[in-house]
Amino acid sequence: MSSQSLAFAGERNSPLSPPERTRMIRALVDELIPGSEGWPSASEAGVHGIVAMRLFADWSDVQITALADLLGWEKDGLSSANGETRIASVKAFEDADTELFDKVYTAVTLAYYETPFVIEAIRNTGRPYSHRPHLTGYDMAPFDFNRDLPAHRRGHYLETENVRPVDMSSLDLDTVKTDHWGLER
Repeated sequence: MSSQSLAFAGERNSPLSPPERTRMIRALVDELIPGSEGWPSASEAGVHGIVAMRLFADWSDVQITALADLLGWEKDGLSSANGETRIASVKAFEDADTELFDKVYTAVTLAYYETPFVIEAIRNTGRPYSHRPHLTGYDMAPFDFNRDLPAHRRGHYLETENVRPVDMSSLDLDTVKTDHWGLER
């Protein structure tokens, strides 16, 4: 959390209780990824727990309080029943501490797309998706010259054995230096 955010801390005497912290993080992740038909909201997918472990587990009460203040949690900001008020609260958080917001948003997005519930929603769209594609890969048909030859009539196909290096000797790259991208960058 940046020093700018910590300036907001200390406006209340007692820290948020664990259930209140949970409600705040759930509300935040649901504003970032609300879900829709066929897609769970971030909290329905369990993202709030993953984000809490990855980002907030080591935070002090002062840091959590500062985040709550940035979100207007106890001032009817993110905790409001009004959707526009909640959106404005998250936007104010983004404007006040862009670096922290980016960390939270990135963590929420990554956690969302790795949950089994969202993986199943992706698969339900007909797209192949694996939580660990590096283990099994994705099925791909082998290259077929007749099937995979470009049909758009732009460019051409060059067989691997006919590939030749481009002659760059006239560029004199060993001695000619440019200001930005040459040997002196």
